[in-house]
Amino acid sequence: MVAVSLAATVALALTGCVSQPGSPASERPSNSSDSDTSGSGSSPAASTNPSPSSSAVAGATPTKIACGTLLSAQAVYDFNPNFGLDSSFTPKSGTAAATAVAERGTACTWRNQTSKETFTIAVARPAATEFASLRSKVATGTATPGLGDAAYFSSSDSSSSGAVGRIDVFTGAYWLVATSVYFGSATDAKDLVTTALRALK
Repeated sequence: MVAVSLAATVALALTGCVSQPGSPASERPSNSSDSDTSGSGSSPAASTNPSPSSSAVAGATPTKIACGTLLSAQAVYDFNPNFGLDSSFTPKSGTAAATAVAERGTACTWRNQTSKETFTIAVARPAATEFASLRSKVATGTATPGLGDAAYFSSSDSSSSGAVGRIDVFTGAYWLVATSVYFGSATDAKDLVTTALRALK
């Protein structure tokens, strides 16, 4: 019975990805927010979550990747040992993660077991026109060298949710986006994003 229970627990933990069919962080940031609310606020990040057109979705390439492959348990532990994969995650409408899933991609989130704050990483291979549109919209952010072909960091502010950092990376045909209140700068997300990018090769 113990073995069966353990197997069920492991299986549940591995289902934290959402995909379309077909520097170490502190224990708690100063501001509280759902990590995937980067569409709020009036900064550049506020306009970077377009709803893809049906033609763009039709041209997208399915990108199914397990959350545990995108980020290993060791990589998450190295970032902060108090984080665990959130198996119940569903992207909120209008967020970057929801856009990635609509583009036939994958979105995963990990939750801090103490503060309940999260970080989310999503990846997709949109149609060429949507890829170019996404890159154009986020290029107003701060360019971040050393990640993919191009990367941009921005943050959004909300009186109710605090600041949410967001980094968009474009590499080959892939678009990867990471969001969290733990990402006060691109440096805070760099190790996680670098690891996730390796999983795409």
